[in-house]
Amino acid sequence: MHSDLFGFFLFASADLSQDPDYKEFEQFIQTYGRRYNTFSEFSGRFTIFKQNLRKIELRNSRGNEKHGVNQFADLDVDEFKAQYLGYKAGNRKLEMKPGYESEPQKLNATTSSIDWRTKGILTPVKNQGQCGSCWAFSATEQLEAQYAQTYGKVNVLAPQQIVSCDTTCDGCSGGNPINAWFYVQGYGGQDSESSYPYVSGTTQQTGTCAAKKSSVTEDVSSSVGYYISQTASQESNMLKEITEMPMSVCVDAELWQTYTSGIITSSSGCGTTIDHAVQAVGYSSPGNYWIVRNSWGPSWGEGGYVYVQAGANVCGIASQATITAPATIAALHDSMN
Repeated sequence: MHSDLFGFFLFASADLSQDPDYKEFEQFIQTYGRRYNTFSEFSGRFTIFKQNLRKIELRNSRGNEKHGVNQFADLDVDEFKAQYLGYKAGNRKLEMKPGYESEPQKLNATTSSIDWRTKGILTPVKNQGQCGSCWAFSATEQLEAQYAQTYGKVNVLAPQQIVSCDTTCDGCSGGNPINAWFYVQGYGGQDSESSYPYVSGTTQQTGTCAAKKSSVTEDVSSSVGYYISQTASQESNMLKEITEMPMSVCVDAELWQTYTSGIITSSSGCGTTIDHAVQAVGYSSPGNYWIVRNSWGPSWGEGGYVYVQAGANVCGIASQATITAPATIAALHDSMN
């Protein structure tokens, strides 16, 4: 905020700067470069900020993870959900991956740790910005990881193509990774990020489809993909699958608005009403937790990641865990080399 405008706000309400939370709000404004155009907006955001501080205090009192002021601290919960979440139940369905039980045994705590961040198959943490396009990012990240795992080549793909072109979903107003994969299959592949850059995060608009067949970089096979888990009782399927590959997962992320670090556990108060799509990229046996990649940029959480206790369906993480079936068409692979 410019110093002259900041001074105006102070002059307009001398009482405001006496509030015990004001210094922290001032620091937030400076850290995140906030610009409020009127005193009414300024004071309204300060009120929301104070409410979020109380929420942070409550969350820190009951969970093992840490909560604090981040880039979402001046948003109320409805604004946060509208701008940064976006999972919607899809009309497309998959089959359970062959070999998995529909009602498996309890989580096997002796399973070895795996962290796909160290395996050279993940692209850098992405940022969906102010667009409810998490579903497109989760879908894209899964395709990227599984293709790299299959062919040994990391491609950075274009979530913008899915956001703007998948007519079975609602772009910045939400969607589902499964629907996204069916779109990619039907179109014949997904463009590269370099040929179709992401802009919806700043425009806050879904945009008009501009995909080009000549820019297709990657495809999914005719089987599209599989469910790994759909219920809390199937979470152990995920523990088996994570040793093979990452997974697209869907969660209740309301609690994540204030998350800064640590492991979200069953005592944290995380809900199970699914509203966000992300990617599970590992499991740690010491601590028994999922390593989850988010799409809110590397400044959020722990370098863009969040850790979620395994075995208790925390944040509803077992509600929709899925994988894709990358294309095995030799001609497609050959064309990329």
